Amino acid sequence: MTASRIAHSLQEMLDSTPGVTGCALVDGSSGLVWHRCGQETDNGEPLWEAAVDYWRLHGRLHHHFSSLGDLGAAVMYHRDGILAILPCLREPDLLVVCRADHQAVDWRLWQRRIAALAQDVRLML
Repeated sequence: MTASRIAHSLQEMLDSTPGVTGCALVDGSSGLVWHRCGQETDNGEPLWEAAVDYWRLHGRLHHHFSSLGDLGAAVMYHRDGILAILPCLREPDLLVVCRADHQAVDWRLWQRRIAALAQDVRLML
């Protein structure tokens, strides 16, 4: 799989998921964006890189939440939209960060699409 294939897969995920307005594949350790598509922010702020800090916060405090099990997603409801961070791969630590409207997003479908993306990325590595 080439980098352009990952970009194409992300765009397909975005185009076929109503309510999701932007997404990125981001390194969870460094915040480095591998690929992005769709709307990030209205003001040019680096949303994808900054969002990873939500995930890292849980990593630092995970022992407080251990009775809940592994973190499957971090979803933040902001006034003007939803920010969701979901794991893609554990090694390397890759996350899919997405921005969504306040409407019904089929999050289970989104998770299945991330799992398919993870398989494609594994083939590339």
